[in-house]
Amino acid sequence: MNPWDAYNPIQIDGEQYLITSIKYKLRIRTEEGGPIYEYEIEKSRGPTKIHVYGNKIDMETGEQEKADLGEFEVYEYYGKITPINAEDMNSTFEYRLWVTERTSDTDTFFLFPSLDFLTLYASLYSGAGNTVGVWMKYGDQVFEFYNPGAVGEMSVAPYQEGDINMLSNIADIESIYMSWYGFYNFGFWTALEDENIYQETTGSWGVMGYQYNYEVKPDGTMTLGGKNFKVSHVSWTYTLGSITGQGEAVLAANLPVPIEAKGIFIEQGGANVFTHVKIEGIGFEKV
Repeated sequence: MNPWDAYNPIQIDGEQYLITSIKYKLRIRTEEGGPIYEYEIEKSRGPTKIHVYGNKIDMETGEQEKADLGEFEVYEYYGKITPINAEDMNSTFEYRLWVTERTSDTDTFFLFPSLDFLTLYASLYSGAGNTVGVWMKYGDQVFEFYNPGAVGEMSVAPYQEGDINMLSNIADIESIYMSWYGFYNFGFWTALEDENIYQETTGSWGVMGYQYNYEVKPDGTMTLGGKNFKVSHVSWTYTLGSITGQGEAVLAANLPVPIEAKGIFIEQGGANVFTHVKIEGIGFEKV
């Protein structure tokens, strides 16, 4: 019922599990006839302990000093992109986002096969009290940000080191985000929410320049993360004004992510984007 829902547990053989890690193979093409670039995306989440830092300022002299405020329990979101055949990336990119507790908001982007850019930047600039810190690394460039107020330390200012704009010069990072954004927003997820995907069926509906067609075919079982899943193959096409899309996916009804999916998003006279994502590994924790 809720594709991409990373907050609520999933049901496997009558037990409840939380997805704690996922590894994707991602292939993208961002222009018509252009090369296809490949990446490995790894994401994980869970409780951990970190040292939190603050910026201690002497108001009389104006001197600033990095202060270690001690160790605190936090909830961590970790992400990593490893380029396989990249446009511009020549090193891995990693990030860690620390929050005081896991919430539906902080879980929003966890299962996406792209990085949590909105979460990362919103954490820095929205003043969200739940964010303890952010750490990012690309090659020899490192960015760190800590919010002492999130752990109750109000006597020191937030601490920041490195350049937050380090990502703006990496073409691959933007391409990965844009390719996935188009695929996610113009895919087939909503159309299938009320379908029994284990029953062979076809669907077609449209109104005012919007036409959507899809086909569902049960396709046996697959094993992921040591668990067996009953799966179906789904294919779809759609037209929305000047936008055309087509794709296919392998789905399990009790997994909020596709096991494999590929699709194309075309805006006449504009974007022509291909995205192919496949789960290569997944970890579960019993609730």
